[in-house]
Amino acid sequence: MSPSHQPGHRALAALRSALAAASEREDLRVLAVPVELDAHPERRELVERALDADSSSTISDHEASSAAGVFILLTGLSGSGKSTIARALREELIIRGNSVTLLDGDQVRRELSAGLGFSPEDRDTNVRRIGWVGAEIAAHGGAVVACPIAPYDATRKAVRQMVEHAGARMVLVHVATALAECERRDRKGLYAKARAGELPDFTGISAPYEAPEDADLVIDTSEVAVADAVARIITELDR
Repeated sequence: MSPSHQPGHRALAALRSALAAASEREDLRVLAVPVELDAHPERRELVERALDADSSSTISDHEASSAAGVFILLTGLSGSGKSTIARALREELIIRGNSVTLLDGDQVRRELSAGLGFSPEDRDTNVRRIGWVGAEIAAHGGAVVACPIAPYDATRKAVRQMVEHAGARMVLVHVATALAECERRDRKGLYAKARAGELPDFTGISAPYEAPEDADLVIDTSEVAVADAVARIITELDR
């Protein structure tokens, strides 16, 4: 496999590895034939006979990228329950034998995106960084759970493109808990500060949240328990 996460590069790298191995062994000969053989058994037989080959194998982009993982992006307002679901989902995926990376919004802000503010441009940069890191991990077979607010539709779509371009799968979960409920919880007192004008550009109050229309799942934690939310996501992953 190539270190690159481009699926086409993986197939090419596998072929190059086979050719390199053959160059080191006098008893082994490898020839690359750029034709579709799996759908035409008779063509495979003709090619093997023409090349005097004992056997042949097919390398495809699909097979080369089959080890790619999944990026699960939970988006929603502050206090919607994203982090709670994300942590429980990570534990369930670990139990199921997955290698899991949790990209929590607050932690990413402290480490990966230290220095960024909450302007539209900085929010976009923060989520794109999460998307890039997640795509790299998922491309090599890992499961990634990320739970930033991710308020902008265009940015979420850009992340999906990164992940799918890497040959991995993205599952977008809209944690659609209503603003009133999120504000009622207000565990960190952020909504109160935003209402008082102490926190400018606060999503849902003084900055917009663009609800996704392309979500794979929509979950309202005022109606769905955490365990049930995790079960729904697992069911979606198993599709």
